[in-house]
Amino acid sequence: MLGCVNEKIIEKLKYKEAAAMRRIMYTNYRRMLDMEEKVLRDLEKFERCAAKKDHEKKKAVAEVQSLLDKAIVASQKKDSEITHLHEEVDQLRKKLEIADDEAIAKYKMSAEYKSRLHMYGAESLKAAIKMTKEWLVDDHSEINLDEFDRYLRKRRAANLAAKKAKVTDHRGVESQPASSLDN
Repeated sequence: MLGCVNEKIIEKLKYKEAAAMRRIMYTNYRRMLDMEEKVLRDLEKFERCAAKKDHEKKKAVAEVQSLLDKAIVASQKKDSEITHLHEEVDQLRKKLEIADDEAIAKYKMSAEYKSRLHMYGAESLKAAIKMTKEWLVDDHSEINLDEFDRYLRKRRAANLAAKKAKVTDHRGVESQPASSLDN
């Protein structure tokens, strides 16, 4: 009987061990399922977050592209405006190059110019030139005033001829007139 009791005890122990093992396995299995559920929930949450970020990224890219397109259009518009302004500046430069020196000469012959010249002290300038001539004659008696005046008139004529040559020279070469003493 002792052997029979031992076998029953051994069977009960085996049964208890098997039940304990089943409970451990079940607990472990349940923990794995819980972890798997948590991982799946986290994965779904991550996918939602990633989809939201992707949507935000696409939206931001679209906004940036829209801004770039607007900037390109604005830049092209500004470029065309700049080109137009360069053309206008070139036209104005050409007009200035072609500016009629004869118009300036005509103005200098006008009564308005003479009145303004008088107003701005032409008389004092003439007096200064006269004093300079007197000083020249006093200090350099070898200078003949009539010859000096003829020299000045020739110089003025050469300057006017050089100015007219500058106006009529259409080859783009500018001649530089000699400086005059009266202007």
